[in-house]
Amino acid sequence: MITRRHRPRRRLALVTVVLAVSVVGFGGVAGSAPSQSLTTINLNFLPIANGLPLDLGVQKGFFAAQGLEIKKAILASGNDIVLAMANNQGDVGYVGYVPAMIGRTQGIPITVIVASDAENTSEADNWQNILVKGSSSIRTPADLSGKTLALNALKGVGEIMVRAALDKSGVDSNSVKYLAMPFPTMRAALANGQVDAVWTPEPFNSQILGDGGRIVMAPGPVLGKYWPVGCYVARADWIAKNAGLMRKFRTAMNQSLVYAQSHPDEIRALLPAATRNIRLATWSPLIDRVQLLKLAKYTKQYGVISTLPNFALLVPSFIEGGRTLQATVGTNSFITLRLDGKKVETLNAGKYNVAVTDKSTKDNFHLRGAGVDKATSVAKKQNATWTLTLKKGAYRYSSDGSSKRRGTFRIT
Repeated sequence: MITRRHRPRRRLALVTVVLAVSVVGFGGVAGSAPSQSLTTINLNFLPIANGLPLDLGVQKGFFAAQGLEIKKAILASGNDIVLAMANNQGDVGYVGYVPAMIGRTQGIPITVIVASDAENTSEADNWQNILVKGSSSIRTPADLSGKTLALNALKGVGEIMVRAALDKSGVDSNSVKYLAMPFPTMRAALANGQVDAVWTPEPFNSQILGDGGRIVMAPGPVLGKYWPVGCYVARADWIAKNAGLMRKFRTAMNQSLVYAQSHPDEIRALLPAATRNIRLATWSPLIDRVQLLKLAKYTKQYGVISTLPNFALLVPSFIEGGRTLQATVGTNSFITLRLDGKKVETLNAGKYNVAVTDKSTKDNFHLRGAGVDKATSVAKKQNATWTLTLKKGAYRYSSDGSSKRRGTFRIT
């Protein structure tokens, strides 16, 4: 058990963009003046881009509509947030799944109450990657063998994901030398040759690419498309005493996630001008329990936790589970629907995210089936994410434009 005076031997790992955007400062939106008619939720928060759906939801009035006011305490890392929760400081905390798992296995009764963010699908769109400078001889993941790779922390989510992705790709993860350093120092360390490669999120990912750097691997997408990253947690005893408040927070936060995913320009407007073109995370109210279990097993395999967490307690049944389907419309009339890189043919009934990347101005993605009729625009390129309940029966997808390509799948 963590106490105020005794920190755990193993530093809790921050998953997602630890300090990545804290150097530029975010989030004045959620710290609005108190109102007599609103109930305050004290939120331990990270000053990072992945958390901006909360700020946008406050700005849109989603929380006020539930009778809630958000009072944020900005902490530097997931480690600090879990320790604060251990000492009953704050009602809700925004952390990564890995620190949540570590905390739970160390006896801290934290429970996930809302999902949040995930990685994307490839090197082309992912927001935290392994990068090298342009002149580097490292061209493939195999070339990392014997080289020094910078991570923000050892035995943290970065090392877990990098090791797992390397091993999955046939590269011995033990052959790489891992060095811990803060994200903000990685760009200079890579440029001056102090390290051979870095694993870093936005905005540093885009900065290094702007320097002429190259992405060697996107570990998250190697492990799975839309790999789960962040969540909101609360102590079990707080939930028991404040079940109504928790449900209201969930309602507003889930609304914020769905809105943010469909309105990326409004998220970017909350960013400092110099960082508005960074790659954004994928946000969803659904938890992918299949991939979350894989993450937990990797966390144990690489020595960060000694036992798997009790998932019934960590991720209770009121959290809706679901997978993310990847729909793509290409400029050459290419239309497809995939689950973790494989063409969708048969799925179980349930909730799904359908993340659409529509790159065409002549075609669109149109999904029809039992109770579902959703489409993007034919005339413009766009991204869209729909959270849908797919029922038993046949579904078809096609374009309302020039393409004659179409596909079908069944829900059983």
